[in-house]
Amino acid sequence: MGRALAEVDSVIPIPRIAEVLKALGVVMLMPPQAEAVRRGLLSKNSNLVVVSPTGSGKSLVGYIAILKSVLEGLKGVYLVPLKSIAGEKFEELDVLCHEAGCKVCITTGDYDQPSEWLSECDVIVATYERFDSLLRLKPSWIGSVGTVVVDEVHNVGDPERGHVVELIVARALRRGFRVIGLGATVGNPEELAEWLNAELVYSNWRPVKLIEGYYSSRRKTIVFEDGREEVATEGLEVYLLKKALEENYQVLMFKHSRHYAEGLARQLASVSRERCDDLAEELLNLEIPRVEVDSLRYVISRCVAYHHAGLSLGTRKFVERSFRGRKLRAVTATPTLAAGVNLPARRVAVSIRRYEEGYVKSLSIAEYKQMAGRAGRPGLDPYGEVIISDARSSEEALRYIRSPPEPVTSVLKSERALRIHTLSLIASEEATDLGSLTELLKLTLAYRQLGEQLVKDVEKALRLLENMDMVLAGGTLRPTKLGKTVTSLYVDPLTAWMVLEHLKERPGRGLYDIYYLTLIALTPDFPRVRLGSLRSRELHSTLEILEEGEQIPLPGWADDYDVLRALKVGLILRDWVEEVKEDTIAEKYGIGVGDLVVIVDSAQWLLYASGVICGVEGLTDHARRLATLSKRVETGVREDALELVQVKWIGRARARKLIASGIKTLKDLANSSPERVAEICGMGVKQAEEAVEHAKELLFKTRSMLPS
Repeated sequence: MGRALAEVDSVIPIPRIAEVLKALGVVMLMPPQAEAVRRGLLSKNSNLVVVSPTGSGKSLVGYIAILKSVLEGLKGVYLVPLKSIAGEKFEELDVLCHEAGCKVCITTGDYDQPSEWLSECDVIVATYERFDSLLRLKPSWIGSVGTVVVDEVHNVGDPERGHVVELIVARALRRGFRVIGLGATVGNPEELAEWLNAELVYSNWRPVKLIEGYYSSRRKTIVFEDGREEVATEGLEVYLLKKALEENYQVLMFKHSRHYAEGLARQLASVSRERCDDLAEELLNLEIPRVEVDSLRYVISRCVAYHHAGLSLGTRKFVERSFRGRKLRAVTATPTLAAGVNLPARRVAVSIRRYEEGYVKSLSIAEYKQMAGRAGRPGLDPYGEVIISDARSSEEALRYIRSPPEPVTSVLKSERALRIHTLSLIASEEATDLGSLTELLKLTLAYRQLGEQLVKDVEKALRLLENMDMVLAGGTLRPTKLGKTVTSLYVDPLTAWMVLEHLKERPGRGLYDIYYLTLIALTPDFPRVRLGSLRSRELHSTLEILEEGEQIPLPGWADDYDVLRALKVGLILRDWVEEVKEDTIAEKYGIGVGDLVVIVDSAQWLLYASGVICGVEGLTDHARRLATLSKRVETGVREDALELVQVKWIGRARARKLIASGIKTLKDLANSSPERVAEICGMGVKQAEEAVEHAKELLFKTRSMLPS
């Protein structure tokens, strides 16, 4: 493959696409982009897999493929692993569509909704899980999709969500969609391309040269692959900061845990002679949790920051924006930053360990390569340098530097993945018997790697789904009403079964909220959010927190750790719906505000889904309780405030102020003067006018829905 840039006009065969690219300032194509065009990106409708380093322009390949579909009268879909990345891709595609005269939309939630409104969109940006749900629900517009771009296609090997990517691809192949896979750290790109029946563009070209090295703690020296050595007697990270200050560039330092990332940021701030008082002042004016402001203000004032998933979204965006704007000199981070955010720096220090479930584990080669790819800012740096900070020996460091990423292997073989997708294929009528189910599974990477063993495992999953009363098997495979509901709600069949098993023998009126909140935290669908130290000996003392008469579910399969973890989630959520401030919750339970957001979002959906499932099975008391609790978790309020928080500009704090002042219902608010509302809530009169008007609209809608 050539390593020189190519002019757009000399490579792009479709004039309209060339015009759009040039209007956006793209006049030259990078080598992987030009090679993709030569391999048929615009001249054929064949599938394509592009594997090249971070910053080599893979996203544009996907955008060009989508633009080709739009010009042919079809829709283009761009899939990403995270909501935060979806927002970034939406903004980029919005600029492209504005120039091309098309419409882009984004969808990342509402898993039980077919979203027919998306029929008006030419380009759709979605997370993996959202598009998987749409393929199950089969909205009327799904047949007009021409191209599906799977960004970070190497996530097909991710233990948690790889099976979702795999089934998306299998369904897309079955429907005849064009599939464009984009990846940076793939050890077996040829196998992925063969699975997708795709042309392969494989390149190690980078816009900025990468130099790799490691730190020898014994010699207090950085050893680079190109033969250079640098003495760092003060310790690696302090040396890197001082060097960056001297030579005016930025550094990114990955540590294996949040605790170490925050501690390192404070250490660096204490030796930094640079000041960013204006940035610290900006931090004070942001609408972010006070606990985060207090923790970050000092390090930010020294042009240093830390970044991890425990921070609120607003704080993470502030750090990212400040680093991209070259206002921060150094950022310390956990590996989650490398997976979700593109923040390049001249020098990157990488810990090849990760703290997970109470243990420190070694990273995979692929994870190291992902972080190493952040070294070097295109257009700003002549080269990028990555330094392994904690290798136990030179041999270990060189193994990470010189080895290719591990091969991507299917995770569809897991029991959880097979029961989820077997039910979804039957419920969506894509598989009506064992033969058609097997034929679709033959389009998966799992079948390619496991062969007939996959079919045997699917038959076992079928028997389990029969026992759960979700599938009627025989010559024909049919979903029960329960099975169809479960897959439309996008939950694991085992989650639904657990909820029903625990609730069907218990009267809804006899249970406290903590029972429901702990129960959904025990299900396999609840994410493994970081909850701090959990030890079995804490279980008894934690149980004593429960009020008299309260109970929690104690399934026979769960050990003390599972129960304690679920109970801690339940207590966090109970405080949340009792309107305890998020700062207080974070400090009380030792979690980050970002963790609280994940807990709340996950619980809201699982409570809603559990309520629908209970309704289908005739457990009406539980269905009602769960539906109400879902709304309370969504808004973070007691039940008496649910009416008021529907109103524009009225959140949990303002709703409580209104109730304390005697304005307790929509009717009360609709009949209140904007001046009084403004005074009570501490808002402007204009906002108060809009709130009162919205309350009147909601009240009218409520009355119009009542039977005459």
